[in-house]
Amino acid sequence: MSSRSHLRGLAYLCLVVFLTIGFPLPASADGAGEAAAAAQQPAPTDYRPIRRLGGATRFTRPVNTVGELQKMFSQPRIQSDVRAVLEMDNLGANTEEINKILGGGMVMETTIAPGTTMEWMARRRGGRPDISRKVRWDGANPLEGFMFEIDNLTETLTFFVPKICGNLSLLKREPSREAARRAEEARRAEEAKRAAAAKAAADEAARKAEEARKAEEARKAEEARRAEESRKAAEAAKAEAARRAAEAAAKKAEEDRLAAEDQALTLRPFFAGYFGKQQRQYDEDDPAGLGFTHPDNTVSAFGDKLFGVKGGVQVRVAGDFETGFMFTPALGVAINLEETDRTSLFGDLEVGYTFASGVSLGTGLTLWDFTHGDQFTFGWLGSAAFPVWKNTTKRHKLDVSFEWRQFFDRMSDPDVNYQFWGGLRYMFK
Repeated sequence: MSSRSHLRGLAYLCLVVFLTIGFPLPASADGAGEAAAAAQQPAPTDYRPIRRLGGATRFTRPVNTVGELQKMFSQPRIQSDVRAVLEMDNLGANTEEINKILGGGMVMETTIAPGTTMEWMARRRGGRPDISRKVRWDGANPLEGFMFEIDNLTETLTFFVPKICGNLSLLKREPSREAARRAEEARRAEEAKRAAAAKAAADEAARKAEEARKAEEARKAEEARRAEESRKAAEAAKAEAARRAAEAAAKKAEEDRLAAEDQALTLRPFFAGYFGKQQRQYDEDDPAGLGFTHPDNTVSAFGDKLFGVKGGVQVRVAGDFETGFMFTPALGVAINLEETDRTSLFGDLEVGYTFASGVSLGTGLTLWDFTHGDQFTFGWLGSAAFPVWKNTTKRHKLDVSFEWRQFFDRMSDPDVNYQFWGGLRYMFK
């Protein structure tokens, strides 16, 4: 008898003994719970029951530990047999991953309760790998083994390898949980994206609404500012118009006052101061008319420097207060700075015209040196005055004045009988 036949006979004997005396196989607490749960559920009727494993149909020798599992499923022949059974259910594409899991021992040690169904279980028929479809574990005790899952993004496949026989089994297949998870993540990401987009749109709408509100506020503020500026401009224009009207009224009132003053005032006093000289013949032996001349071909005459002061009144004859024809009588004294005893008193009767520029020209009769009877003479007076300053409030003014006198006495020698000076004339209102 071969060793394989000996082991198979021993396994049958043990199974008969356990079934006869009712002694249960050991099970984990989880296995007991699963068995109880399975006992409460009706067994599917389209699954073929399996009550014992092992014997000639087992896929591999028993693999009681993870180490034994790794060693067994790392063998090329067994890995090739795994591919063969997977291809029988169109799962050949998962061969590499499953062999990697089994050869690497990346499994969970567990039990399955009686009543647990399997989509298929690998076995050997005539020594070749094969599968039994739609089977259910109906043994008296939970079945010990190793469980693992793979997910190929199409299905989530749950596999179980019994320790007693190494029969790789597909416990269940369901839609890919990883694909569902990824789809859920994608859905949540899309929802988050849509929510973010909605939030961004809401934020943008809120931003635009805020910008519109601020723009409206700015527009209203600008309108209010312009309205206020227009109001202020109108008030300023009104005030300016009132000011100008007041100025015009004040100016007209002043003009009317001055015009009234011009009409009322006809006399304008003044005084003046002059520096100049006179040229006169005082000698009784005056050769005028005698034909006598000095050896130097000159006549006997005296030229004296003078300082003169005169005062009078300007009488308006025609025109207004400051322009037109004027009659100006005056009295004055000409102080002889060289021979004081020849100081002269004089009087002037002048008629003149004052232009709008303030320049005045005059002519008239002068009475010169009427304090010395033997030297008294009439003469012709010519004058010119030019304004240098004016007080518009008090109507005073200051002129530069020039006067020329040609004496009538001894007219036979006019070139030695004249007087001239220049100075300042102050005109009162």
